[in-house]
Amino acid sequence: MRCAPGTGRRIAWLVLAGILGVNPGPGQTHSQGFEKQGGFIAPDGGLSLARRHQDMHAAPTNPAFHVLSYKLDLFLAMVNENFAGRNQITLVMKAPADSLVLYQLKLQIDSISVNGVQRGYTTDDANERFTVHLGSLHQSGDTLRMIVAYRRLPEIPRQTDRLGYYYFNTTIPDTIPGLPANLGYTMSEPGDARCWMPCYDEPWEKSTAEISVTVPEGYVAASNGRFLGTALNGDGTITWHWKEGHQIATYLMCATVSKFTNPVSNLTVAPGDTIPVEYFAWPRDSALTAAYIPTVKQMITNLGNLYGPYPWDKYGMSSVTPFAYGGMEHQTITTLHEFLQTNQDVVVHELSHQWWGDLVTCGSWPDIWLNESFATYSEALWRETLGGPVALRGFMKGMLGFENGSWTGAVYNPEGQGLYLFSDVVYSKGAWVLHTLRGAIGDSAFYRSLRMWRQLYSEKSAVTADFQAAVESVTGRDMSWFFGEWIYSPGWPVYSMAYDWGGGTLTLRIAQQQHEEYPTYAWPTYTMPLQVRVYTGTRDTTLTVRDSLLTQDFSFTLPARPDSVVFDPDGWVLHDAWKPIGPPPVPGIPLSFSLMQNYPNPFNTSSTIGYVVPGIMSQFAAAVGVKLTVYDLLGRTVVTLVNEREPPGEYYTRFDATARASGVYFYRLEIQSGGGGGASTAVKKMVFVK
Repeated sequence: MRCAPGTGRRIAWLVLAGILGVNPGPGQTHSQGFEKQGGFIAPDGGLSLARRHQDMHAAPTNPAFHVLSYKLDLFLAMVNENFAGRNQITLVMKAPADSLVLYQLKLQIDSISVNGVQRGYTTDDANERFTVHLGSLHQSGDTLRMIVAYRRLPEIPRQTDRLGYYYFNTTIPDTIPGLPANLGYTMSEPGDARCWMPCYDEPWEKSTAEISVTVPEGYVAASNGRFLGTALNGDGTITWHWKEGHQIATYLMCATVSKFTNPVSNLTVAPGDTIPVEYFAWPRDSALTAAYIPTVKQMITNLGNLYGPYPWDKYGMSSVTPFAYGGMEHQTITTLHEFLQTNQDVVVHELSHQWWGDLVTCGSWPDIWLNESFATYSEALWRETLGGPVALRGFMKGMLGFENGSWTGAVYNPEGQGLYLFSDVVYSKGAWVLHTLRGAIGDSAFYRSLRMWRQLYSEKSAVTADFQAAVESVTGRDMSWFFGEWIYSPGWPVYSMAYDWGGGTLTLRIAQQQHEEYPTYAWPTYTMPLQVRVYTGTRDTTLTVRDSLLTQDFSFTLPARPDSVVFDPDGWVLHDAWKPIGPPPVPGIPLSFSLMQNYPNPFNTSSTIGYVVPGIMSQFAAAVGVKLTVYDLLGRTVVTLVNEREPPGEYYTRFDATARASGVYFYRLEIQSGGGGGASTAVKKMVFVK
């Protein structure tokens, strides 16, 4: 699910705009970072914690059965939020039992039968469960057909953000201005399917589903799977019938109803396999959505080339407002906010969930990154498809969120760290972790790992330890070092680098520093393969080192003194840059005074400024006074970034402008020469654009 721009990635302004009927202009939408919308370290390195969570969570409520199928009939009058339903649940016993525990929340259950016999039940509202009493002991292997008749009644109070089924009416004055027709839709992630249908509501439990929706004539219903047709009932109602013959989790089941048009176009996803690609949209959006279908088809094709063929019988999108999210990846039929129905990042994010989240589903909610990080990284891969490596690097840089509080946590188990389940740590930071994994193991192994992940867990649920095992099976390597650092541990590496050349030898010092803003976090010392690119004249050489210490030196024989040395030149490693601790302890030749152009420039949050303190680059070289100051256009001091004595070397520092006004700024470097010989100064310009 992709829900909001900025911190937390929920679209708070979109919720308000939808309720008030405000249609934002083209300049008001924010396409970067839409999501649904924290210290934790796994005691055993995390390799089995997720699986233990899944088994322990399941045990108290589902020891005895597995759901084979749901056959759900919904009856929506489309005049208010109430509805009636009948859910036929077919299940097979896994162990002897005389009762079954399922989920429901704020539903009025009218009757329950099992294999045609009426059975009693008890409810546990505090735990959102109900227990069906079978009347006798049923054995392992027995198949039961349970039918639950139920309703939603207006007098039962409900939590407004946990309705499961949401209804909006055009006839209520001043409520939803501009709504073209009455609208009803379901929204279940993570645990709200129980709010609109009795079911076993956990992400690891999958079954087939057949959904029929009866509504007044003139309304169109969209749901999961293949469309089986409509039936006029002779009483002014029409029944829309859908069947998902593939395995589906309850939170991915849905029904969306309004007076939609239905632009559609067929796509060949494999030889002999053609699927419809369609929007369910209001007439005012019909031309726009129809014109965007070719782009969606291109996205399906390109993602299929990366991940394997599209797995389902159709791909549809329902376009609605009000909607509290950017999108929700209901299996085969994504729900999109009307304002974002052709936003490429939102559309490709939700589409990629059809592979990662729907075909392969996170086995427990602590593993939600397996859904959301994969989908967010798919946005980056789509940009790479369109614009190559430069576009990929630009998108990844734009996704950096060091100022986002959730980023200090681990990617795994946000709620276990006191964070919101759909925090940005599982979206942008998780996407960066996947990008770093790709850089560490290479493109071939990365994409083969994804295909192995799909092959092993297609139409199943799986946890983080399973994904690690899939990567290990492809690479032939123990990947616990990577998953322990990047998935189960908080924070990120903060690297600094200094270098020296002398006697034909390039010496690098790479240091990891604790981020000074978060001293209380037990961030790991990272073991990482790191690339460094050496530029000499018209030639460049890429060196790879395996860094594993807080401070580590590396030496390489080179034929000539390098003009420059660049750390992580292709942008594969999630890291922040900080000032180096000093030069390597190797004698060198004199360095020249230099003030580098800030990067990036222009910038929209922060920018890095580099400079060189001249002298002999050695641990014994004398420190000199260094002052780096930022000024505004009127020459007023904005901030002094550096004002201290530093030994010769190459340094980097960061200017954070998030609290500043947009505009042109200047930065001035002043270095005192040794022995009272005056000062060297340089000034450069940078542009801050919010």
